[in-house]
Amino acid sequence: MGIIGWLAAGAVLAAPIQAAAPEVRQVAPGLHVLIGTSGNVLIAPLADGVLIVDDERPTDYAEIVAAVAKLSPLPVRTVINTHWHLDHTGGNAKFRAAGATVIAQINVCLRRSTDQFMPAYNRTIPAAPAAALPNGLFDKGMILREGRERIRLTYAPAAHTDGDTIVRFERANVIHMGDIYFRGIWPFIDRASGGSVQGMIAAVDSVLKVANTKTVIVPAHGEIATRADLVKYRAMLAEVVAAVRERIARGETLEQVVAAKPAAPWRTGMEGNEDGFVGAVFDSLKNPDAPGIAPPAPSSGSAAIACVRGDYFFPPRR
Repeated sequence: MGIIGWLAAGAVLAAPIQAAAPEVRQVAPGLHVLIGTSGNVLIAPLADGVLIVDDERPTDYAEIVAAVAKLSPLPVRTVINTHWHLDHTGGNAKFRAAGATVIAQINVCLRRSTDQFMPAYNRTIPAAPAAALPNGLFDKGMILREGRERIRLTYAPAAHTDGDTIVRFERANVIHMGDIYFRGIWPFIDRASGGSVQGMIAAVDSVLKVANTKTVIVPAHGEIATRADLVKYRAMLAEVVAAVRERIARGETLEQVVAAKPAAPWRTGMEGNEDGFVGAVFDSLKNPDAPGIAPPAPSSGSAAIACVRGDYFFPPRR
C-alpha cells in the first residue's frame, strides 16, 4: 500500500471529533473560544466589530453567529483563515456576504480557487466561488493593530499545509495555531497540500520561542492548552520522527515502518489515524523535496487571479 493508501485508510478518524454541543469559553480578558461543532473558533470583540479566527464548515455558520451575539452586539468584521481546509474556511462566503473581510496567507486563496484532491479522504474538494475566497491576503506575515492589542499573523511554511498561519494576540498572550497543533489527536499532515513533519516541528518551535507559562494556546481541534502541553506535543513529533528515520536508514518500506507502530509509546489519550500520521512522517522524510501538489499559478481568466488582486495585499503590491 502506498502513502495515499495509508492516508486514506481510516479517513473517517482523520477528522477530529469536537464537543457534542457548542460551548463558549473565556481564555483572556476580551477573548473567547467557541468549542464548535467542527473546530475551535477564537472570538475577539473589538471597538468596531468582531474578529474571529477560523469559521468552521458552511453548516456551522449559525452557531458562530450565535456565539458572537453572546459577546457583542456588533457583527463579524474580520475573519482569519488559518489554512484552506473546509472546516476552517467553510463560513467565508456567508461572512463576506455579511460585510466581513477574510484574511489568509495567499496559498489559502490559491488552493480554494481550484479543485483540490485530498488523499486522506479520497475525494476532490471543488473550487470555491470567488465570493468565498479570502480577500485580504498576505505572504510572510502581517500585523493588525486593535487599540492596545497587536495581532500578529505569521506564515508557517510547509507545516500542516503550505498556507498555515499562526495567530498571536500579543498583549492578551493567546495564540491560535490552527491545525499545526492537534491536542489529543494524531496530527494530520496534508502532504498533498504541501505539508511536512519538518515544517510542523519548525512551526511548533516558533511558538515555543514566544510562549511562556501563562500563554493560552488554542489548537484548532482538542482542548485548550498551555506551553507545557505544546512541549509534550513537540516531543511526540520529534520522537516519532527519530524512530521512523532509524527504520528508513535500515531500508524498511512504508508498510514495514507503519506495521512497527513507532508512535505506540504516545497512544495514551490519543485518538484518530495513527497509521496515517506515521505514513505522512515517512513520506516527509523520504521525499522532503516533494511536498505534494503546488498551488496553481494565477493566469489570465483563472479564478486564482482574484487571489493576486484581492481587496488588499500585505505588503502592498504595486
